[in-house]
Amino acid sequence: MKTILVPTDFSKGATHAAEIAIRLAEQLHDRLLLWNCAPQIPVMPGYLGGPLLAETVAGSVESQDKFQQVTEDLEDFMTNTGGDYKPQLLTRYSEGGFREALARQLREEAFELIVIGAPAGCAIEHIFTGSHTLQVIEAAVCPVLIVPSRAALSQLEKVVFATDYEPGDLEAISYLSELSQTLGFRIEVVHVIVNGENRGDAAQKETIFNEQLAKLKGPPISSKEIRGRDVVGRLNRVSKQTGADMLTMSHHHYSFFKNLFSESKVERELAHQKIPLLVFPLKNSQKQRK
Repeated sequence: MKTILVPTDFSKGATHAAEIAIRLAEQLHDRLLLWNCAPQIPVMPGYLGGPLLAETVAGSVESQDKFQQVTEDLEDFMTNTGGDYKPQLLTRYSEGGFREALARQLREEAFELIVIGAPAGCAIEHIFTGSHTLQVIEAAVCPVLIVPSRAALSQLEKVVFATDYEPGDLEAISYLSELSQTLGFRIEVVHVIVNGENRGDAAQKETIFNEQLAKLKGPPISSKEIRGRDVVGRLNRVSKQTGADMLTMSHHHYSFFKNLFSESKVERELAHQKIPLLVFPLKNSQKQRK
């Protein structure tokens, strides 16, 4: 059985993301691992005074109490979703640095998907401003779903995949194609063209990419091109105009979008992007679901 990892910091955004993960797990027949990492506070020697020791221990107890409460709330949510399949909800509590604890967790178990909340702004913005989100993406060897606090994913009908015709994108699209046969969504591949880009250099890549795309098994995949300097804004509008429920891309697009993100106009456009963002890892050849 596959497992979805759901990091939580007990915030509303994290809890909302966990609820989205539950709905996905119901459809995929996966189980969930709710994971929290709290900073490890060293316990000072007793001769330095009782109050300090008591405060240190209380911090850890408070985190575990919150974790227990979130777990119970999610179990109640799961009971009332009306789904035919009730996923198993596992929990794990860690202490220490987030990056190190996450790396240890990812070494111990392979995950189908990681679902993390974006409590403010939009999903793309959170890649650059949410330090934990970026750490999760850089450490992951499976897709990472970033869920904005106002995103609704009750019914996934259309997914847009942004590409620049890199061969690695075909592996991600192949995974999406396999996933679509379970979740029933349509896929539209959108090629991003920046004004001034040398089209001659991309022509051969485009031809090879489209030939390979046509060979993928599964439902038909539509495609289109968008161009302009405000690429992020165009992607946002295409997602909205086509009724996309999710935007997806490979991690190698990160530098491209990060460069665009410094422009104030792009920042304003990103503020309106409220659909979830699925990022495929750069270092991993994502295998198809089995």
